[in-house]
Amino acid sequence: MRRVMCVWCPLWPIQRLRSAGLGVVIFAEGRRGLQVTVCSPEAAQWGIRAGMPLGEAQSLLPVSSHKTSHSPRRNGGQQEKLPALPVLKRADPSADRSRLLELALHCQIYSPLVGMEEAPSPESLWLDISGSEVLFGGERGLAEKLQSDFAQQGIQVRVAIADSWGAAWGISHYGEADISLVPPGQQTNRLSPLPIAALRIPQSVKQTLQSLDVMTIGQLLRIPRASLPSRFGKELVRRIDQALGLAPELLQPERLAEPVFEEWLFEEPVSDRQSIDHACKILLERLLTRLVASRAGLRELACHWLGTATEPTLLRLLRPTTEKRHLTELLRLQNERRVFLSGVQGIRMEVIEVGLPPLRQATLFEDDAGDQHPQALAELVDRLSMRLGRQAVLRPRLVPDPQPEFAFESVPWLDAPASAKQETVGITSHLRCRPLRLLRSPQPLVVQQFSTEGLPTLVQRSTVIRTSGPERIEVGWWRGLDVKRDYYRLSLANGAILWAFVDRDTGNWFLHGLFV
Repeated sequence: MRRVMCVWCPLWPIQRLRSAGLGVVIFAEGRRGLQVTVCSPEAAQWGIRAGMPLGEAQSLLPVSSHKTSHSPRRNGGQQEKLPALPVLKRADPSADRSRLLELALHCQIYSPLVGMEEAPSPESLWLDISGSEVLFGGERGLAEKLQSDFAQQGIQVRVAIADSWGAAWGISHYGEADISLVPPGQQTNRLSPLPIAALRIPQSVKQTLQSLDVMTIGQLLRIPRASLPSRFGKELVRRIDQALGLAPELLQPERLAEPVFEEWLFEEPVSDRQSIDHACKILLERLLTRLVASRAGLRELACHWLGTATEPTLLRLLRPTTEKRHLTELLRLQNERRVFLSGVQGIRMEVIEVGLPPLRQATLFEDDAGDQHPQALAELVDRLSMRLGRQAVLRPRLVPDPQPEFAFESVPWLDAPASAKQETVGITSHLRCRPLRLLRSPQPLVVQQFSTEGLPTLVQRSTVIRTSGPERIEVGWWRGLDVKRDYYRLSLANGAILWAFVDRDTGNWFLHGLFV
């Protein structure tokens, strides 16, 4: 029978940053600006709570830490020592996930199948312990060993073992004991007294059930199952089945990535460029053979020069590829810049990042013209970036900013995702109303004639034949000068299509872009 374990790290962002005896307050951007997302129990003694605006939380703390951490507070004639000032930290979900991933890989000593829960901010690890418990004296011995292991690393965990991931998650989060072992087939009995939040249901569904006075899973299970989808949605039924073990829930295990590398050791230190290039060419061919066999493409490569102090040659590409000619040329260009003060004793070529190479669908006629342009562009970007530097070859990237001149930024081409299409999905329809050519800054527009509605009818001595709009754009006072604009699309008789706006404060017209 399959048995699974859930290891929950309560307040995981706090545990990752906690210092001995000090409280931690983590804040992030929220709907009302910076807000407290998580706070430790020590910080809660100052009255700080999750969801509180950061400014309000700071107002609860004294200005001088030296005075507060040692100055006593009088309570009925007795002096009460204040708790230590908490540390304010900005949320770092990437660091939280990376550290949890390290723990997941560490837990492979207890089970070959270990993964993180699927959540925006994961705090739990899942282990498939089927057959592994006998190596640790049974399920309780395994749970106690893992809990002691984490405690030595300064991490407190709650552990639950059950037949399903859903039951183990709910009991570890809302059970009474730090270690809970659910006998096979007893999920329903152990889940019934727990609150409905133990089912991992959406917040909206939870609030609806609580408004109907359904507080526990046992009360929920007494409701006729046939009425649940129409009243509360299919997600509730799915979570119930997953908790009871009636619906499968797949675990995505974390694997320790094995380095892909090739080495060439010379009998004697070599300084001849031709010999070094020849060895690099052979090592690259070997690596590409291995990548082709695994249907992967090379995205980033590192070439280490053994026995020298010369910095490694780093090769990063716009798109994953297995094109030997292109890679050999780029590697040669990079190696030309290397200065070897002593002979090279060996070369270690290591694959840093791989990806899926571009796939080409077979056609009835052998016409690859449609596939040559993206590949040619990628090779051009790679060559220019190698010669001029990564920061010299830039591309525009959209930024979620309401003000058009700040709605994009220039970033290195090589920092783009492996597939440029990933960034453009879902934004095409939004860009249809925006010009392809945007001026660096709005320029005054000469309007010779207006209509009765106050719209231009004669612009730069050309008649306006069609006007569409307005699109109103405003920014808040915290951005500095107020921006209050009404944008219009003006089609002129001479064929030009302008993107212009009127300043609602001054009534002046400005040209901001051209549709081409």
